[in-house]
Amino acid sequence: MKKKQKATIKLLKSLLNNITLIDEKVDYLSYQSLDVCKNITAFEVYKMMTSYQPKWLLGLFKIRDFLGKSIGIKPINGFDNLAEKEPDIGSTVHFFTIIEKTRDTLTLIIRDFHLDVCLCLRIIETDDHKKKLYLITSVKIHNFWGRLYMVPVSIIHPYIVYKLFKNINSKK
Repeated sequence: MKKKQKATIKLLKSLLNNITLIDEKVDYLSYQSLDVCKNITAFEVYKMMTSYQPKWLLGLFKIRDFLGKSIGIKPINGFDNLAEKEPDIGSTVHFFTIIEKTRDTLTLIIRDFHLDVCLCLRIIETDDHKKKLYLITSVKIHNFWGRLYMVPVSIIHPYIVYKLFKNINSKK
């Protein structure tokens, strides 16, 4: 594990206590944070984030699905609108499976032959009694295709999250 990843894990553990990672030894770890309103749940945040995707992101999902098809990577088809009824643990939302869900936590995973991904949304009350969202992404790579896949994803992922965070800001 890289020095930067160790420092990030230490910071996250001090902030969040017992966060869910895809594996004890992750190959990619990223987190972003955003102030959110007090009366919002982690699932509502996820729903807002994915309510709109820029055309360029939809295009990237299509390219990913097209290229991945030839080597057996499952298609993800981007983000569509979610049903009004809130799903339970074990349900699928978009291309993720919900493995943990409380008012302040939503943990989603996807497992494929090339890599496994865990996305954890945690809402924490800060010292000044505000709410802060942490979006933590961890990835465990399984093979060459996973390493190749993560080269562009590791660069663009924080930017994608930043753009999806704008969907939350526009609805606060």
